[in-house]
Amino acid sequence: MARFNSLEELRPSPMLVCTLVLVSYFFVTAGVAYDIINEPPAIGGTTDPVTGAVKPMTFMPYRLNGQFILEGISGGFFYTLGGVGIILLDLSRNKNKSTLFRNFFMALGASILVLSYVVCMIFIRIKMPNYRR
Repeated sequence: MARFNSLEELRPSPMLVCTLVLVSYFFVTAGVAYDIINEPPAIGGTTDPVTGAVKPMTFMPYRLNGQFILEGISGGFFYTLGGVGIILLDLSRNKNKSTLFRNFFMALGASILVLSYVVCMIFIRIKMPNYRR
């Protein structure tokens, strides 16, 4: 067993901690616990009334408390992407970086955050078609 002289040697790097927090945030927002307990299908299907063919369906409409696996993964991805946008906005405040990097982080973080918000609102409108209309 290795001997450590101080607790500083046991401390993980901040990037490792941030990565573990983001990965756990993704698993929580993707609904992995729900997927393990309820075992929903990856995607669903609906029958076209005209042709009788089965069309794939990635969102469970009108069911806020139910999800397909792909729906949860895509929702968790965009929630986590929004969190990364907030982290980039925070990094743009670093005075030790050049103005070019600060402006780049600010533009990238804001655009990722807006993209994540818009896509999540689209997901909600697909899930609940008459929401906020």
